[in-house]
Amino acid sequence: MRAWSLRSKIVVMASLVVAAACLFLTATSIAYAGRYMRSMVAYDHSVEAPPPGQGGSPGQAPDIPQNRVNYQNTIRGFSISATLSMVFTVMVLAAAIFLLTGKILKPLSRLTHSISSIDDKNLRHRVELPRQQDEVYRLTQSFNNMMDRLEGAYIAQKNFAANAAHELKTPLSIMKTSLQVLELQGVPSREDYMEFTDDVRQGMDRLIKTVESLLTLTNPSLKGDTETINALAAAERVKNDLAPLAEAMGVAITVKGDALQVTYNNELFYRAVFNLVENAVKYNNNGGYVHITVSGGERLIRIEDNGIGMDAQAIENVFEPFYRSDLSRSQKIPGSGLGMSIVKTVIDRYGGTLEIDSTLGKGTTVQFKI
Repeated sequence: MRAWSLRSKIVVMASLVVAAACLFLTATSIAYAGRYMRSMVAYDHSVEAPPPGQGGSPGQAPDIPQNRVNYQNTIRGFSISATLSMVFTVMVLAAAIFLLTGKILKPLSRLTHSISSIDDKNLRHRVELPRQQDEVYRLTQSFNNMMDRLEGAYIAQKNFAANAAHELKTPLSIMKTSLQVLELQGVPSREDYMEFTDDVRQGMDRLIKTVESLLTLTNPSLKGDTETINALAAAERVKNDLAPLAEAMGVAITVKGDALQVTYNNELFYRAVFNLVENAVKYNNNGGYVHITVSGGERLIRIEDNGIGMDAQAIENVFEPFYRSDLSRSQKIPGSGLGMSIVKTVIDRYGGTLEIDSTLGKGTTVQFKI
């Protein structure tokens, strides 16, 4: 059975209310009219003609049966006229309600039509706002805002999928090319095999790191098991693990501060701090520094460097998956562009905040508030 439209429901309900009101008024009018007319005519049997000789005359005697017939005819005609007037009034009001409801609901109908015409190919389409700022206006505005967020999420998802495919395809292509070169050689030497093995190992390591990063970003139960962690000790561990990279880049890492106990998943907390410090080392200059400060009073970890820095656009997009702030060096610097996305995801799910202050060519300061 086809469901009734909102317009039909409003018209029917309003018409029923109008019909009930008209019926009540009509019934009340007929009742009061009958009572009024009874008082105007000699209708009661208790009214008797005055006896002869007492001032009366035979011509003055009330004709009760005739008055009763006149009364009945009059009240019947009045009742029919009142009923027809009621029916006509209800029909006119129902038609007026139908027309007015259509006019009032026209923006809602336009919104419904626009919504039904939107698909993944025209997510940029927006519904024109009505002139009057009523409920339909607010509903339309909320819908347009929702479409803005949906379009942004859809574009981000498409870019994420394309970038993920690119990151996975690149090491696979390198391994395939190495294999083809090896096959072209009739009798490959031991050095050829060693070079091929090294290329495959590097490609596999890159694939594994990219897949692990993607799993971290998409894992709904990211928090996992939590424990009390010494943030200063975790920072020292990050410094030691990045010492070979820092030495190769000519960057000095220092750690200072006081005790700070945090409740995190140990591996995720380490990875968030590691990614921040690793970026500070990789995007630095020979002879640069990275200062890690742990503040128990402020409950934050501050990572300061004097590297290449970032402009405003890079700061805005740095948390996007696969984003590389320095395109000219992105091919030379190892990584997939997922490090900062993982950091932001971990911090958000634990209720922390991340603040970045950076100047292009001067350095970057990141504050990780627990």
